[in-house]
Amino acid sequence: MSVWTYARKTIFNRHSRACCWKHPIQAARMVVGVGVNHGLGLVERFNSSGRQECPVCRWRGRRFRTFISPDIVIPASICPVCGSFDRHRHLVLGMREVLADRSRVPSMILGLSLSPSMTYLLAHEGLGRCFKSDYDRRDPRHEPEVIADLSCSGFAAGAFDWVVCSHVLEHVPDLEPAVDELVRILRPGGLAWIQVAYQEDLQESRRIPLDPHDLDAHAWRFGADFAERIRRSGWEITGEHAAVLDPAVRQRHGIHPVERYWVARKLG
Repeated sequence: MSVWTYARKTIFNRHSRACCWKHPIQAARMVVGVGVNHGLGLVERFNSSGRQECPVCRWRGRRFRTFISPDIVIPASICPVCGSFDRHRHLVLGMREVLADRSRVPSMILGLSLSPSMTYLLAHEGLGRCFKSDYDRRDPRHEPEVIADLSCSGFAAGAFDWVVCSHVLEHVPDLEPAVDELVRILRPGGLAWIQVAYQEDLQESRRIPLDPHDLDAHAWRFGADFAERIRRSGWEITGEHAAVLDPAVRQRHGIHPVERYWVARKLG
């Protein structure tokens, strides 16, 4: 997409949340973000050494790029090569710890609504077969091979060594059967890598109305009781919080300290 086409769809579009005459502050943030990203790219063309590194694709540079959309602008957040955000990079650090033991490399993986960066990792890490699944084909970003309802997926019991479930469960209205299905399709000893949109100050998770017209609509707001909500007799859950990482590691990989993920291992 050309710069002019993108501008027409965003800052010069009266229906956009970054319309320059309706929402000038957001439009200005987008323009500044584009300028910063362009400037970083020029600097790195002449000097590729840098302080930050992406653990997903091994990119190195001076700084992660600004994520830019009409809804939100996030400085220093996205990898310019694989498109990973800090939540992806945090999760991948945990995965690489497991993969250091080559006897634990998964041969069958299920990826639920995989982001482009997680797809990149699974395609380049020398892992086994990854089946990309989604609820439907409305969102072209995920390019699913299999359409399945997580509450009743149709996969065989114990079919997968890993299930990657990053920012999926908050979109699932029927949470309980979806979690039961995750337990069922994992093989004994298998791992489910789980991330959700999480609110630090929310003590009790709650169900919220789901907008059927919004591809990114949430059905849940998860809080401090999330691990208990997904706890089952068939697996054990470990929570990993980015705040415990060495500050130098967080800085190098551009990871915000509030990020977290959970690893659920099926017993047996």
